[in-house]
Amino acid sequence: MTFFLYYGEYTAKEDVDIIRSVLKRKGHTISDSFSDCDLILSLGGDGTLLKAAKFALQADKPLAGINCGRLGYLCIMKQEQIEDFDRLFRSSVISEKPLLSCELNGTEYTVVNDFVVGTTKFGKTVDLSLIVNGHFRYTMRGDGLIVCTPVGSTAYNLSAFGPLLDDDTHVLAITPICSHNRDIQPLIIPDNKEVTVSVNKDDAVIYADGEHIGSISDRITIRKAQNCLKLYVREKDD
Repeated sequence: MTFFLYYGEYTAKEDVDIIRSVLKRKGHTISDSFSDCDLILSLGGDGTLLKAAKFALQADKPLAGINCGRLGYLCIMKQEQIEDFDRLFRSSVISEKPLLSCELNGTEYTVVNDFVVGTTKFGKTVDLSLIVNGHFRYTMRGDGLIVCTPVGSTAYNLSAFGPLLDDDTHVLAITPICSHNRDIQPLIIPDNKEVTVSVNKDDAVIYADGEHIGSISDRITIRKAQNCLKLYVREKDD
């Protein structure tokens, strides 16, 4: 197979060189272009894989992760297992992961994990209203709201005491961050519904998979994306 190796600034160069050498020794080819490969290999943790997903979606290529970082929930193997790459790769399967999208300032953004609508400054709250498919649900004041996919439910959503979602479910989670009203609880909704977050006062910032993409003073609508991420995962009984 032909692989494109994606790695970030926190992945040690010597680790990349070892992985490249082992893959070549096993008869694989390393491409310099992600558009000319069979598969994109992410070398790092889950954060690196989320960045690699942008290239995989752009080129419509499958993606697999080798964990060279700290958190590797989305990876199919650890770096120290690279000598057993072929067996572990054959025992993995492609899972089509649903994505979320939104439009901000004329640009379409797509995420694997989550969108966060949050406060502009630590220690300051933001006043938000949640609307699902045109129906008002609640108003909350706090640090923000998380809208996540099943894959993203194990990330920031879990840290904010949101629900864990099974990968096979067609749902989204909407989780408040440090709400002043204890009656405001996480919601699970079908993923065919649109989620609109309205800013009632001041501004809010928007994060896409942890990356700051801008700010709003009115509202933003988040929906299930039309495409999906083809991600290699370990079989559940592996």
